[in-house]
Amino acid sequence: MLKIVAVAALCLASPLGAMAAPFCLVIPNAAPECMYFDGSACARDAARQNGSCDVNPAEVKVAASRIGDYCLVMPSGYSTCGYADGTVCARDALLQKGACARAAGALPQQLPNAYDPNAGR
Repeated sequence: MLKIVAVAALCLASPLGAMAAPFCLVIPNAAPECMYFDGSACARDAARQNGSCDVNPAEVKVAASRIGDYCLVMPSGYSTCGYADGTVCARDALLQKGACARAAGALPQQLPNAYDPNAGR
């Protein structure tokens, strides 16, 4: 019995209990709720509440990418950058239970020039 109590005390004192969540539910006009360790659950709740699931900036630093503008952030905080298309990144994020974020230093998404004859093609 003493061994069980000792193991339980070690688990409660471990750094995993103190680790903050890597994903935040962001709802307009409300404070972000950074309590999600599963990106899929965060995305599900965000869709239900007309919000978005973003990376917790206090816990996860998204790397800069020279190849693509999007990074896949895993629940462990590890990120894989190099996605040029946000929809492909979002699809992989659902499969990996992570979230897709803009790479650090990525330029804002540009709208096509309506006066360019080749715009949007």
